[in-house]
Amino acid sequence: MATFIEDACMAKRDNEPTEFPQSRTYPRSTLGGFRDLGVTPLAVQLGLTEEQTNGHWCSRCQGIWFGYTLEAQCPVCGNRNG
Repeated sequence: MATFIEDACMAKRDNEPTEFPQSRTYPRSTLGGFRDLGVTPLAVQLGLTEEQTNGHWCSRCQGIWFGYTLEAQCPVCGNRNG
């Protein structure tokens, strides 16, 4: 037996789950994929493995370069703004 509050205030729900519009969307991607810009000299000098490097996006080169976590400069074009 439903109470007055449930009858007056609560919206009736069925057993179907609510769909979210973003549940079927894909992340943004660059047309044609991305360029692998390589590994920075510092990462090589430190002897970092692939698992120890971080990928950094370069908007000028439209690619990802891999290096030490705190590095900020693209090894290809010198861009420091992502």
